Amino acid sequence: MKKIITAVIIIAVLGVGYWLISPLFLSKQVKEALPTSQIPVTTSKPSSTAQLVATGSFRDVLAGHHAKGTVNLLKVGSDYYVRFEDDFKITNGPDLVVYLGKNNQYDPATKLSVLKGNIGSQNYQIPATIDVSQYDEVWVWCRSFSVPFGAASLNRKL
Repeated sequence: MKKIITAVIIIAVLGVGYWLISPLFLSKQVKEALPTSQIPVTTSKPSSTAQLVATGSFRDVLAGHHAKGTVNLLKVGSDYYVRFEDDFKITNGPDLVVYLGKNNQYDPATKLSVLKGNIGSQNYQIPATIDVSQYDEVWVWCRSFSVPFGAASLNRKL
């Protein structure tokens, strides 16, 4: 019986270890089109062109985690999207999530989605319940360790 319990513990430790460490060695590249191509054009919504609302660049927030690339806040019809452009690249890690923030802090109430990939263009729709005018930052946050992997300050375009 001791051998079975020991084997189960070893398998569990190896599984958790792989989940925590493997993202540091693996990369996932994403190449999504602009959100306008994801929205069907109907007679009630004749125009689905993206309007640039704000733009920014990712920066490192914590030593050992690197982030770079362009992020844009787009408005398509009445919907808002955060778009990471082709030059986006961030250190991979476990349980990375995209949030909005302000005052150099992410807001856990603004979870947009799990990060789709650590390299390349990707879109995140902002729920209608979030007032985008209250936020001026985009964060990539590791929920497992409660640490930031990268952030970008958004500069509004008027």
